[in-house]
This record gives sequence, structure tokens and C-alpha cells, in this order.
Amino acid sequence: MSAVNMLILIIPRELTDGYGLFLRDAGLRSLFSFPCEGTASPGVLSRLGLNRNEKTLIYSLMDEAGAKRLMKRCVSDMGLNMPGNGIAIRIPIQAVGGETALKVLTENMPIHREEGQKMEQKMEFPGVLITAICENGHSDEVMDAARSVGAGGGTVIHAKGTAGALAQKFRGISLAEEKDMVLILAARKDRDAIMRAIMDQAGIDTPAHAILFTLPVESVAGLRSIMPQEEETES
Repeated sequence: MSAVNMLILIIPRELTDGYGLFLRDAGLRSLFSFPCEGTASPGVLSRLGLNRNEKTLIYSLMDEAGAKRLMKRCVSDMGLNMPGNGIAIRIPIQAVGGETALKVLTENMPIHREEGQKMEQKMEFPGVLITAICENGHSDEVMDAARSVGAGGGTVIHAKGTAGALAQKFRGISLAEEKDMVLILAARKDRDAIMRAIMDQAGIDTPAHAILFTLPVESVAGLRSIMPQEEETES
């Protein structure tokens, strides 16, 4: 199991400042945040009493025990398990490029490891974060494909590639233009079906030109329909 975790929060945009204060109060020194958009339909938004779908994605690196505690506090202190309040995802980090890089990413927060413990991933995880990078404006095709095999909602981040000149063109696709990055949280058992549907309906050979990769998810809070929640154990 990894000694270092990435904690990702995807929350309504209006909660950004409150979560920033909460996370700083919890001792996090290094936070990264991005504006993004949810993919819920107008009907779903209406049922949740929401009128817009603007989100913020926040992530930070910390030790595994700290990430578990913070996920529980997001539920108990911030009401993360209430509909429309967002989700938290805990992802094990397989490797960091040296102790100096680790100190920079965590602003030298202590990383607690058992004696001899290395940053090694176990092979099986209950969930995955499917990431699809597609042409700007084609995130709907990606989500339609994913939903066709039972996926729930996703999160869209507008991004821009920075590929070098030799890598800017691949099969007629520019890697350095504006892109949409679609994040879909799914149970591991559903991963292959969702990825295959996206590749078939919105993949390289379609106007969406989506390329995919996945990250392992150790646990999640705030989305009980996808995978088991962080266990409620005493610390």
C-alpha cells in the first residue's frame, strides 16, 4: 500500500472558499485547485435543487493515514455525503521523482511510513478514475458513450496541451491545442466496458479524438452508488 496519497475533492464552485479554509485548518499547506464543470443533466440538477453545474477540483498530497482522516472529516464536518455537496477520492501515488520532489509537492509535510515501507501500489483497487482527453467541445460525446454502458456523471476540466513540436501531431491530432479533460469515477468492475464504449463512440477515429487512461482509487466519500465508502473505524 502506498505511503503517499493524492486526495481529490470535486465540489460545487460556491464551496471553494469554505473548503480552502477547512483544508488549511486541517494542516494542508500545498493545495492545487482548478475550475471545472459537472456533467449532470438539467433534470438531475433540478432534482438536487441546483441551477448550475460549476465545480472546483482541489487536490493535495499527504500520507495515507492523513488522507483517510481528512476524508472522514469532509463527511462529518463539511457534509460531503449530502446530495450535491461533491465527492472526495483517495488515490495512491505509485512513485515520486525523489525525496526533494516529494517535499516540494507536500511543502515538507511529514509522510508517515512503517519501517521499510516503500511507495508501492497493490495490484487491485475497488475503483478507478477514468480520464479522457478529447477535443475542446466534445465532452458530451465522451459522457454519452460512458452513460450508454451505465456510467454516472463526470467532471469536465478545460485544459491546454504543451506538447513539443515533434509530438504536436499524431494521426492528425494536435496535442497542444485546447482540450476537454473528462474525469469519470467508476467501480473497477465497470472500467473495461466504459473505456471500450468511449473508444468506440468517441475515440481516436472520431471527431472527439478521445484518448484514455485510468488511475486507481483506494476509497471515495460522497458517492455511495459507485463503490464502498471509507470504513468508519476509530483512529
